[in-house]
Amino acid sequence: MIWRMIKKNWRKIITAITVVSGIPIGINYLLLSWRAPGLKGEVGDWLGFFANFLGLIGAVLIALYQLNKQKLNEQEKDVENNRSYVDIQDFNATLMLKGVITHENSRIIKTDGYNELLRRFNTKDYGKVRAGYLKIAHYGNPELIFDCSISLDISFTKKKELVNENLKVNIGVIEKNVEIFIPLTPEGSDSGQEIDLQTVTLNYSTIKGEKLQIYRDYINRKETLYSLTNDSEKKIVFKYDMKQIGWVYPNKIDHSILAP
Repeated sequence: MIWRMIKKNWRKIITAITVVSGIPIGINYLLLSWRAPGLKGEVGDWLGFFANFLGLIGAVLIALYQLNKQKLNEQEKDVENNRSYVDIQDFNATLMLKGVITHENSRIIKTDGYNELLRRFNTKDYGKVRAGYLKIAHYGNPELIFDCSISLDISFTKKKELVNENLKVNIGVIEKNVEIFIPLTPEGSDSGQEIDLQTVTLNYSTIKGEKLQIYRDYINRKETLYSLTNDSEKKIVFKYDMKQIGWVYPNKIDHSILAP
């Protein structure tokens, strides 16, 4: 950390050392070695003046440093207060979410595999066919998050062979209380086929320009939220163990639509 800071600011550090080293030399040359024409006052008087002057400069620099530090702390607090958090859940539902109650602006990302699956069935049968989804929603004070993209590492069986695939989806903007459904249906998979999630990486930006990344490791059952700095460094915001649990959303289902 210290060596990285020195490497980044080495020019400023050399300049500061040169200036600090040159001040005593300059005072000795200007005041003690010779006297300029018209210069009044004894050497001791001038040394006292410079001592007070340099003390004033030091006090001003300390005040500026404290103000700058306070400003940075306030900016960091503002970023934290406007930080948006994203909830990612596995979700099993019907095709085109028929019978599922959700926000009117919620949307399904229509991947190639999902479009292929839709073409196999008549629209009137969508309520009878189930598929796996990844449900994404964001919470926090701001209404929007930006530059959202997700990468999924999955595995499934195709023609009796284990296939590993990576799905990348650019989502764009996600509004507050709006749910995004990403179908877990790779090309060539059958309806209801079991898809194993290995990792999920979601990148997004907050309204304050903070870049965040959620990394879910389904194999080791870990989820980590990172804050990404301009130097591409990752700062852990939180990290926790993912405990497997099953649940249903009873208020999301309109049984009248699904009734035969």
